[in-house]
Amino acid sequence: MTFDVLIQGGRVLDPGQGLDSRLDIGIRAGRIAALGEDLGNAGASRVIDAGAPGRIVVPGLIDVHAHVAHGAITPGVGMEGCDPDEIGVRSGVTTVADAGSVGVANVGVFPAYIQPNARTRVVCYLNIGSFAHTMPSLVDVHSLSEVDAGAIAKCVAANPGVVEGIKLRLVGPVVYSHGEDLVTSAKKVARQHGVPLMVHIGDRGATRRGDGDPGRLAEVTAFLLSNLDAGDILTHLCTPNVGGVAALSGGEDLLRQARSRGVVLDAALGRGNFGFEVACRQREAGLAPDTISTDLTSHGRDFQSLVECMAKFMAVGYTLPEVVRMTTSGAAAAIGRSDHIGAIALDREADVTILDVAEGDFRFEDTDGVEFSGGWGIAPVHTLRAGELFAPHWGPHPWGWLPATGRN
Repeated sequence: MTFDVLIQGGRVLDPGQGLDSRLDIGIRAGRIAALGEDLGNAGASRVIDAGAPGRIVVPGLIDVHAHVAHGAITPGVGMEGCDPDEIGVRSGVTTVADAGSVGVANVGVFPAYIQPNARTRVVCYLNIGSFAHTMPSLVDVHSLSEVDAGAIAKCVAANPGVVEGIKLRLVGPVVYSHGEDLVTSAKKVARQHGVPLMVHIGDRGATRRGDGDPGRLAEVTAFLLSNLDAGDILTHLCTPNVGGVAALSGGEDLLRQARSRGVVLDAALGRGNFGFEVACRQREAGLAPDTISTDLTSHGRDFQSLVECMAKFMAVGYTLPEVVRMTTSGAAAAIGRSDHIGAIALDREADVTILDVAEGDFRFEDTDGVEFSGGWGIAPVHTLRAGELFAPHWGPHPWGWLPATGRN
């Protein structure tokens, strides 16, 4: 049997399918053509030896919350997005969901420019605020009038298949004055178009702005948790910031109830929304995230990567199969694509990531500057997107991919 690519002798770890064994993967015409213990390499055009110690082969990693509106936001003005391939196929990630970098005013950049030019699969979530991150303010919505349901309807009708979700950030003064109305409006738009609603909780800028009323924002977060539907996504699960679930009275019960309704719990670390102690308490309470994502912008790409976010959750106490599930099958389910990504299976498009998992004494830092340590680091070795092979870039740190150690 001939293959374009043969991945040979690797530990195939696909928790979503219960796979954890030494297998070969044969790829032909961009799809997985064979999966077995010894496929032989006589007819393979290219052979990748994946049998090195500590090396694993997993379904193509999926980042369900990043910002890749590269070129859509004026440098020096708004929150610039990453090049989708830099944090995608050049970082071990085959699918990236842009979490509302742009609003209806300029979302047309995705089908016209970003998606056609990216080798990474890019999923677009539309910000409910018309101008989103394109202006200097870190607040997406300043008034309810910036939620233009009519313009969004025209956008969806004229660009079928582009908008796969709606994004709302619960930040800024409007949340304190009209938070419930904002949630209700965003949910109504999402339901109108049959797409999930992703909601950011945690307002890191509230203290700096001087408008932070923790009690009021807690009320809005509680309202949100009680009103999300199956398939909706709560993002920044582990945030220590005002408006997060950590300080919310009855927050754990509200999370359990939301999860029982089918709401997705997404970690989305970013630079500003990960509290190590929050994550540890949630693990002890049985509230593991369904997905791990980066919330990367151009400002954060030299800080971490999706594989480093996975390593941080291993430092919290999650196992390697658990963090792989959160970035493969769990992530595919979260964005409604379980039918064709997130698994290594026959006839699927060949999205495959090969990783090195290194044991060591690694050091991390959370949003509040709390340092913590972990025993594992992860680095991408090869990425295959629809059978096309990509090498990783140097990595987010001056020394490469692995997290800092005592020697860095």
